[in-house]
Amino acid sequence: GFIGLLWLVYWSKTKGTAAARTTQLAQAPTTANEQASPFYVGLLCASWASMSVGMHVMNKSLVSYLEAPALISAIQMIIAVVAMAFSAGSKFKDLPRSQLKSWMFVPLLFAGMLCSSFYAYAYISLSLLTVVRNLTPLVALPIETLVMPPERRPAVNASIILSIFIMLAGAIIYGDGILPTLSLIGLAFAFLNLSLAVTDRVLQRRLLTTECKDLPSDVCTVINNALGLIPTMLLAMGTHQFEELSSPTHKASWQDPQVWTLLILSGFIGIGICFLGFVCQRAISATSFFVLQNVSKVAVVSAGVFFFGDPIRSAAATGGLFLSLGGSFLYGGLQMRAGQAKPSGEAGKKQ
Repeated sequence: GFIGLLWLVYWSKTKGTAAARTTQLAQAPTTANEQASPFYVGLLCASWASMSVGMHVMNKSLVSYLEAPALISAIQMIIAVVAMAFSAGSKFKDLPRSQLKSWMFVPLLFAGMLCSSFYAYAYISLSLLTVVRNLTPLVALPIETLVMPPERRPAVNASIILSIFIMLAGAIIYGDGILPTLSLIGLAFAFLNLSLAVTDRVLQRRLLTTECKDLPSDVCTVINNALGLIPTMLLAMGTHQFEELSSPTHKASWQDPQVWTLLILSGFIGIGICFLGFVCQRAISATSFFVLQNVSKVAVVSAGVFFFGDPIRSAAATGGLFLSLGGSFLYGGLQMRAGQAKPSGEAGKKQ
């Protein structure tokens, strides 16, 4: 509600029609010369983060109750396609075919990332998943440095490397603190999800700012969910999740109106996350986007302890968690400071 009020304040202070405002949200700046205002970027990030926190809690609840990770993913994708097709359908005919072809590999990564996250939810706590995902810059930073143009690469210096090692130390200490309850299968799914997420976000960041910079965000959302639905349904069939629908326990769960309400709500929140994710990636680097994800997980950890009883009882687990989150905050602050210094440095060179 408060974030929505801030959007109203922002829109009331900007000129243009409602259509122009929607276009501004969908077509975020893609070049270095088209810088969005800090207030606008902050609202984008806050909107995405609040939806992300709620989505994690709902998805953990759904997979714990229904025990059908791929089916839940498929239903959320279907909701996204139906909802976004109305705004994106008419845009396909005017889009460059070469850019659409370049985007075709992204839905496979998107589906893998979504499904692996649900399987991770099924086996491990929200807190452990948070600690694993805090390691994302360790993988994303070198990849983004290699594939992105020089002006869009994240900063790398001794302080930034130190912050990454703090996150790594926190993850190791936290893992040692919860060793008796640690699920190796869940941990494997969490690291698979981390790898797919890094590849997906860096690839999307590259495409959205270069090869596919003319593709609107809603079109990208429809393509990701429509084509990603194919491997997701195959996974559901291969793991017999359709057959399990007829079992007495699962049948009762799937017939519960509250479950379907939660499923539909999660689908629409997923649309907002996916759409705003594209917009944020146009405005900030992929590594900074991962930091935004990690910072939002502070609330997810609190929700995991409060709603799901996450095992954070030992001093090692508590200390490791604080190190992991602290390293994430430090990394984010250093990257933002480096990003603010870059424009002034470039201006000095031009003079």
